[in-house]
Amino acid sequence: MPNETFHVFKAERNEAFYSSCNLDSSKYTEWAVVVLFYICMHYVDAVLCLDTSLPEDLRDPIDHTNRSKAVAQCPDLDEIASKYLNLYRRSRDARYNEIDFSRKFFNTLYTDYYCPVRDYLRKHLSLPTQ
Repeated sequence: MPNETFHVFKAERNEAFYSSCNLDSSKYTEWAVVVLFYICMHYVDAVLCLDTSLPEDLRDPIDHTNRSKAVAQCPDLDEIASKYLNLYRRSRDARYNEIDFSRKFFNTLYTDYYCPVRDYLRKHLSLPTQ
C-alpha cells in the first residue's frame, strides 16, 4: 500500500510538472485543470492513508469512486471535500466533455478551488504552504 511519503512525492512531482509546462499561461487550460486535480488527488490520498478509522480499501482507494466515498467519510477532509470533488468533476469535463475552459474560468478554478484545497491539505500534512 502506498504511504503518505509516496503520495506527497507524487503531488510535488505533479506540481513541478505543472510549473515546468508553464500551464498558468498555457492555451491548454483543459490539461492544466487535469494536472491541478491530480496534484490534489495525491495530497488527498496522503491524508486518507493516515486515517486509521477508514476501512483498508478506502485508505488506499483503487479508483475515483472509492476515493470519493473515502473523502465523504474522512472527517479531516470535511472542510475541503466539496471543493476537491468540484476539481474532480472539472477534470472529468476536461478529459471527456466539450467544455470551454476559458482563461477566466480556469483562473477562478485555480484561485477558488485548487489553492484552498492544496493549501489545506499541505497544512494538514504539516508541509509548508506555497
